[in-house]
Amino acid sequence: MNKAEVFLTEEQELQRKFGETRLPQIQLKARVLEELGTTKKVSPAKANSLRSRRLLAAISMVLSIVALISLLSIFPASAEQLRKIPVIGKVFEGNIFDFAGDSGIVIGQKSGLSSGVNEEANDQGVTIKLQDVLYDGARLSIGYEIVSEQAENLIFLENVRVSVNGVFRPDARPSAQPHLLDAKHAAGIMTIDLDEPEKEDRFELELLIGGVSGMNEGNQTKVSGEWGFKMNVENRIADSEYTSLADGYSASWEGDRFQLTGYLATPVTTKVDFLYSGNTDWLGFQLKDDRGMLIEMLDIAFTVGKNGTVEGTVRFVPLTPGTTRVEVTPYNLLVGKKDTEKKVTAKLTTDYPIVLSQGEVGEIVVQNVEFRQNKTLIHYEVKGKNPYSQYASLWLETPDGQRFISDNGKRTRVSDTSYEYILEYPALDASQPYFLGTMPQTDLELQEELVVSVAVRE
Repeated sequence: MNKAEVFLTEEQELQRKFGETRLPQIQLKARVLEELGTTKKVSPAKANSLRSRRLLAAISMVLSIVALISLLSIFPASAEQLRKIPVIGKVFEGNIFDFAGDSGIVIGQKSGLSSGVNEEANDQGVTIKLQDVLYDGARLSIGYEIVSEQAENLIFLENVRVSVNGVFRPDARPSAQPHLLDAKHAAGIMTIDLDEPEKEDRFELELLIGGVSGMNEGNQTKVSGEWGFKMNVENRIADSEYTSLADGYSASWEGDRFQLTGYLATPVTTKVDFLYSGNTDWLGFQLKDDRGMLIEMLDIAFTVGKNGTVEGTVRFVPLTPGTTRVEVTPYNLLVGKKDTEKKVTAKLTTDYPIVLSQGEVGEIVVQNVEFRQNKTLIHYEVKGKNPYSQYASLWLETPDGQRFISDNGKRTRVSDTSYEYILEYPALDASQPYFLGTMPQTDLELQEELVVSVAVRE
């Protein structure tokens, strides 16, 4: 079987990854086509394995593009118009894990589970800086910055080679969550997955980065070079034990089958291993705790066997403390089946709640907007099938359609028993008229006949 990277990134993450790059949609499509084209250059001896891996990775990118198109359609079409949008709120305050990390990474750092790195390398006028590293046995995350003297909009790390304890690891699968801060500065989190996670309390990690790339004025920008790093990685959650599950944790329906084979729950990540036979089109999974609350999915990677059976791993943010049982449900993202691509707006009044439909997937309910002296707060609740995709699609705009764009870090969840958030803007003039806006989100079909439940060991 061929290991395939299929990191399904939810729509709010796509906004965080690419929204700040101000790239027209066609440029990102071209990047996908380029990735697909590289499969034709593989030597015959390696063609089958690499073609499968790259094709599935490219398919995942296509999914990202489909979701991204729906997000970028909320912005004006041209780059010139985008430059005129008033961007408000701080985008980066120096701590990459706090700025770009998911809730698990942020919790891990605040709990003292990360290690400072503070290394940098320079080549070809580009400096790459590493800030923090966090490893919990389920994933290895590294905060990084790219600072460029000349080339603009460099955001992607290319040709990353990984060695552990001096041994090259061809199974390593780096992925990243990049954010373009300005034309010469990007920051993000690189995640490295290994087929066999390191069990040691400490190991030596070596990274060799062979290039950085981005888009500038409609053309791909790429700088080739060598940026090398070597660091000691400490597993501060080494006592978290993986739990293997017997064959009984499975469900079948009309020839489809879903089985949980094991899990690892740490203060940073919830990792679930599975076997699956069924519809793999835009496959994802929902994890729900014993209160009926969904746990946010991070990514999924899987292997497709010759018989069509999928073997893989899906990761989520950490479970809420005190969780005793969880249930996992497969789903298929219904890409391309939106009601409309048009934005949904409503005039901001004091007649609350103000409900904004996001299509079949659900809605956003604005409960209040506070115009304070030093900031503006939007209190809202997300209702629907996919709240962690829905919650990031809410904004304020002026009557002529100019959006105020707020950093995702200013969206704060305020309840663990509902999907309620506060979106923070800098102070706005309460006497001016505003409109609330959202977009229809991609719907999903839950495979409710294949729900599997498991008790969580404390």
